[in-house]
Amino acid sequence: MGLRETKKLQTRQEIADEAMRLFAARGFDHVTVAEVAAAACVSEKTVFNYFPTKEDLFFDEVPKREEALVDAIRGREHGESILAALRRLQVGECPRLCSPGFATFARIIEESPALQAKELEVMARFAQVLSEAIHSELQVDERDARIAAGLLLSVHRQVFRAARKQALAGKHGTPAVRRLRADLERAYHLLEHGLGELGDASRASRAGRASGADGLRSPPRSSRAADTG
Repeated sequence: MGLRETKKLQTRQEIADEAMRLFAARGFDHVTVAEVAAAACVSEKTVFNYFPTKEDLFFDEVPKREEALVDAIRGREHGESILAALRRLQVGECPRLCSPGFATFARIIEESPALQAKELEVMARFAQVLSEAIHSELQVDERDARIAAGLLLSVHRQVFRAARKQALAGKHGTPAVRRLRADLERAYHLLEHGLGELGDASRASRAGRASGADGLRSPPRSSRAADTG
């Protein structure tokens, strides 16, 4: 990477950092782009050169997340399924989603209807990126790629929401990571084995409680997989 590109990336990061500092202190809706520009010692035009909208200032890491999704699919290990590759990617993200910094991020979203609307756009973009990567990598029908991407993105969205709920409740660190990973494994288990198993674990759990001593028996496969973290 040349000096010019390095400088541009540095400027972009400095603008994003100043924006987040202001958003954290005052809330997204109470900060203007002009104030961000002043804090970063650049013009408003420069801010918009890097970030088309004010919301993009907040979601500045979206391009990196998109790239990570594509890289996970295209760079997966020999014999590894796309499902397994994306699961591995998201499991690795759990510590970040259970950090105090993410709690600040979650709070700012929760306070801003504009950011919640933007979040829907971001998720739609992720679905499109996933669909294109799956279609290109597996050479499957575009319709199948879109369906698969929608299912995979639903897991991404639900895990993100679960992480925000934990963060807003003040839960972070190792216990929060374990809970989030358990939710993630449960979701991927359903995707991998099909929705036909939906409800099996709950029925088995109720039966085990009702039978008393029978509860010492090993739970069905679906239940064991759901409890791993």
